[in-house]
Amino acid sequence: MTHKEIGRSVVVATAMFVLSIVATGCLGGTHDDDVVELRADRTALTQQQCEESGGVVVGDVGDGVTHRADYVCPSGKPPLGDIEYTPPEPIATEGSVCCLGAAN
Repeated sequence: MTHKEIGRSVVVATAMFVLSIVATGCLGGTHDDDVVELRADRTALTQQQCEESGGVVVGDVGDGVTHRADYVCPSGKPPLGDIEYTPPEPIATEGSVCCLGAAN
């Protein structure tokens, strides 16, 4: 083998190793059971109902944290409920919740 061929082999082996680590991390540890259980326990509210009850809509940042049973709003209190879409309201972002006193 030439130095060039060895270099390519090392690059390919490294890339395969990195991809296997990434794939393992992406496939492991889902919270599907928590999501189903939690959704059944929370009240579904429209954005309007949330705001009328003194709440603020807080969106999920994309990591699914609002689906967890132990999620608390920025105020430190549990959400009043999950936001559901009802036309003609603005479309709710998946994972949005209604929080009291959570302006920021």
